[in-house]
Amino acid sequence: MSKATPTVFCARSMTLGAVLMLSCILVGKAIVAPLFHELSTPSEQLTLELVQDSLVQHSIFSPSSSDLLLAGAAGMVDSLDDPYADFIPPADIRDFKEESTGLFGGIGVMLDKDWRIIFPLPNSDTAKQGITTGDTILEIDGKNVSTMDSANITTKLSGRPGTTVGLKLRKLNGEIVERQVKRQPVPSITVSDESIIDAEHGIAHVSIKSFASSTPEELSSALQRLTALGMQALILDLRFNLGGQLQDAIDVASYFLSGEIVCRLRPHAGDEYLKYADAQLSAYPDLPVIVLVNELSASGSEVVAAALRDHQRAKLMGTRTYGKGVFQKVLSFRDPDFAIKFTAGYYLTPSGEIIESKIKDDGKPHGLLPDFELKKQTDATCNAIKLWASRIRVPEKYAAEVAELFPEYLQHPRPEDAWIDTAAQQLIADLKQ
Repeated sequence: MSKATPTVFCARSMTLGAVLMLSCILVGKAIVAPLFHELSTPSEQLTLELVQDSLVQHSIFSPSSSDLLLAGAAGMVDSLDDPYADFIPPADIRDFKEESTGLFGGIGVMLDKDWRIIFPLPNSDTAKQGITTGDTILEIDGKNVSTMDSANITTKLSGRPGTTVGLKLRKLNGEIVERQVKRQPVPSITVSDESIIDAEHGIAHVSIKSFASSTPEELSSALQRLTALGMQALILDLRFNLGGQLQDAIDVASYFLSGEIVCRLRPHAGDEYLKYADAQLSAYPDLPVIVLVNELSASGSEVVAAALRDHQRAKLMGTRTYGKGVFQKVLSFRDPDFAIKFTAGYYLTPSGEIIESKIKDDGKPHGLLPDFELKKQTDATCNAIKLWASRIRVPEKYAAEVAELFPEYLQHPRPEDAWIDTAAQQLIADLKQ
């Protein structure tokens, strides 16, 4: 029996460059012309037009306006002394959007390394067409999977929602069937590993891997299930969570607050302003919480952790966090389809603590120092924990078949994790007070 490896198939940073980009803008090829028109003097505009015209007319490389625009955009972003800035070209824009929204286009199946279906997602078109646990994919759009590598198969199965992909499959009984499956938005899993780890005391554990638009709803559903199982206290695991969408992190913090300040934002231009928790999301304002953090807990993770601690809603346990106390602005453009991301300001904790440690480093350690410091975990332990947290819960309707055909998927043991054990013991002590 091949070991089932869970894989979700999804759609899945100069100066000359800056000059070239502005040249294209000034000859009408760019999208953000009004902005640069305001920023450029007549002499600058003339210089840029001369450079653009010279390259287009005399360069043996025959550059296109579109290529110059993209190269210029990338050069401008790269010229910034901004470790968090990024240029997202057309080839990567879809993956970028999927990461930020938590949704991608695909057929919604879990596969093992032999392209056998572990289970389809309920209500997906795949499931509706009778494709189920144990079916093996033989061909994708007429091409044998044995001649394709994993990256090609990922590309073939992912795509814009609403488009179709042709599959040839072998059922468990040996029957060969063909199906046209419609791709649809498939949620990536940002909240995982929900479980009651101590039934006697009702200690629950849930892990958040990143913050996307789907995260607040994912967390709400997980907490409701844990409440039904007797949750009395929670270990909120933000280890390895590098952040994501700020508003989604604020919404996550809102579940445990009652409308208090979540963070302070200090933009490049303008006055500092406050971001508050959404009181309508305040479902667990009294639940005892310990937040696990480590050196790879950054940005949105630090927003959530700091907010809960500053308002005495949680204790932090682990190691000092990464120290990313800045927020980014993302601008998206079309024709061509690209985006730019750059640092637009700083955020501070509700109490006014500076978190950022990379930009304008003052030599002081920043990030968040936990209330309970723990010994740093080994790389092997961290890898095992991340792998465990990435596993997707089997839908109830497929549990029996998966248990029979893919026992490794269900029986893979939780790795030893001293940090969770320590957090559980602290929560038990808190509950007894």
